[in-house]
Amino acid sequence: MDFDLSADPSFDHSSRAALLVAAMRVGRSYQPNLLTRGTTDQAIITGVSAASGYGITVATHSLLGGIARRIGGGHATRAELLGVSAGGAVLGTGVALALPWREHEGRGRAFTRLAATTVGTASVAGLASAGLVVLGRAQHQRPIVFGAAAVVGVGSWLATRPHRQRPGSNYAPGKFMEDKVKEVSPAKSAGIGVAVAGITMALASGESALSRGVSRTTAFVMGGEPEEYRTAGRVGATLATYGLGWAAVTAVSTKLERGGEGIEPAHATPPAQSEITGSPASGIAWSELSREGRRWLSMALTPEGINAVMNRTDAVQPIRVYASLQAAPDPVDRARLLLAEIDRTKALERPVFVLFSPTGSGYVNYAANETLEYLTGGNCASAAIQYSVLPSSLSLTKVGTGVEQTRMVLDGINARLRDMPPERRPRFLLFGESLGSQVSEEVFRGTGLFGLEASGIERALWIGTPNATEWRQEIWGDRSVSVPPEVGPGPVYLPRSLIDLFQMPESERAKVRYLLLENGDDPIPKFGSPLVLNRPAWLGPDEKRPPGSPRGTSWMPVTTFFATFLDMMNALTPTPGVFAQGGHDYRLVLPFAIREFWDLPADDEQMSRMLWALRLRERAWELNRRWSAAGTLTGDDHAKANAKVLEDLAAWQGSGPVTAADVEHLLTSGLQPAPAPGPLPDLLEPTPAPTGAPANIVAALQAPVAQAVTPG
Repeated sequence: MDFDLSADPSFDHSSRAALLVAAMRVGRSYQPNLLTRGTTDQAIITGVSAASGYGITVATHSLLGGIARRIGGGHATRAELLGVSAGGAVLGTGVALALPWREHEGRGRAFTRLAATTVGTASVAGLASAGLVVLGRAQHQRPIVFGAAAVVGVGSWLATRPHRQRPGSNYAPGKFMEDKVKEVSPAKSAGIGVAVAGITMALASGESALSRGVSRTTAFVMGGEPEEYRTAGRVGATLATYGLGWAAVTAVSTKLERGGEGIEPAHATPPAQSEITGSPASGIAWSELSREGRRWLSMALTPEGINAVMNRTDAVQPIRVYASLQAAPDPVDRARLLLAEIDRTKALERPVFVLFSPTGSGYVNYAANETLEYLTGGNCASAAIQYSVLPSSLSLTKVGTGVEQTRMVLDGINARLRDMPPERRPRFLLFGESLGSQVSEEVFRGTGLFGLEASGIERALWIGTPNATEWRQEIWGDRSVSVPPEVGPGPVYLPRSLIDLFQMPESERAKVRYLLLENGDDPIPKFGSPLVLNRPAWLGPDEKRPPGSPRGTSWMPVTTFFATFLDMMNALTPTPGVFAQGGHDYRLVLPFAIREFWDLPADDEQMSRMLWALRLRERAWELNRRWSAAGTLTGDDHAKANAKVLEDLAAWQGSGPVTAADVEHLLTSGLQPAPAPGPLPDLLEPTPAPTGAPANIVAALQAPVAQAVTPG
């Protein structure tokens, strides 16, 4: 007896089974992850979850159908199809139960369990699909299947116990470690579910009809029965979908590359100071620098500003040197250019020299670099070398280039240091952020702590190190994320979150020279390709999850990967001038971490004035970029752009309407702050602590009581 519904050939057995699994995944797609999400992100996650569930299940179930047809000699009976589905359900479930999840398990074990779970799920869905046939004939199939899918979706959502779930940033009722908390209303959530369900059902019908047509065409050309080619057609359709996605990413990357090289009106004028790359004395022309390079170099502090902010009189011009992609497309030439700039400016003759490893776009952390310059009175040098102009999430293929050129720069610096008398050598420090952390850490891959200590780098600070960083994995070893780590090996410390760092005894913190700083809800250290196939340690049993992990959330193949990817896209959306702590934002803790772990002393008054200046500069420079860009427009476009800038500034300040005069006043006061001694000008709202943060974190992050981070 033929199992297929000949009266409805565009909606076959495998399509029905896959639709039920897609509905189950729709219900589970509302689980929170590390950060809060908005309506658009939820729609993407739900759509991806349904599409991936459908695609994988339809291909798997079609394969099971092929096995049944082989058993039946080319044509499967109802009994043979049900028998293969029942066997697949038992076998898949049995293998999955025999291979329970465990931390640090190998990929082979994880893949075997996932494959078994996929087969088991597709088999159970196939049995359910067969049951729907009993309930109605062809003319009633679609309403019955749609109703069943709705029941499965709602039941799946209820099974997640949503009232017990919370994102990683939500550490207490109503309290979030996020600058901007996003949400999806219940009505919109329901609407998304219904819309995705309807689209998925339409796609199911279309996919079934398309694969049937392809299989018939292939059978006509190649010979044989159409059903023999059905599975291959479905796999090909899935791969084609992924190919279209990759093409879209490539197109976006190309567009962003062009944007990363443009000259902004606010940074069109090269610096005059010879100590800065791009100046008339430099070997690199201003036009050959990238957008992020020009931003960093044109924002260099001045001795006058440093003196005013830090209540001192002996500040000097800080050195900033940078080698961009445009200046030299070859990594070797780029490294040579940077080393030439280091030589030209006599950067290694300053008491403190810091190599900054930038993010994928070439961005150098302003808060970190300016903190260095304020704390040293400008008597320091900073260097950076670019390896991409794209955001870090789109620069993953550039890591190898970054590692290669960073290693060359380190070798060149150390060769120069060896030629200097020991007493004249600077303190050699290293800073990396996001993908820049991975680039600068992978230089020591395979050498453990030995390579780092032998590099001549006295101290290093990395923030938000990506999950794929192999050197970090080597240093972490077989430790469990369920236990607060100790310092080690040697002077390296890898906290799971800031809580671990703040709760360390002062005597233990004093041992740390190489710090890998990480927010518990930062998706960068947690995102990676293994999320597609394997449950990560941070989604282990609820009671063993590290700080910052979501609670009550279950791992889902593909879905968790995309949810974490979107968290990564939303992890750094700061309000200019408002220093927060959470996600991929480290601005509030960085000044204190640099003061302590780079051993650059400053008293509490200096720290308070410096934080004020850092926040004011950030807001003023971002305002300057937008105001200057609006000034290049004419007519209605100019008026609309100006109005938008005024609206943004009012939102940043949390104030009423602002005027062009307010903008000009902030630019005059904030681009290079030079406050008089005594109380600081009232140009900023008070620095907020993370919303409702625990008392020990508030103490650690507030400037007046910073001893929790920096021993007094």
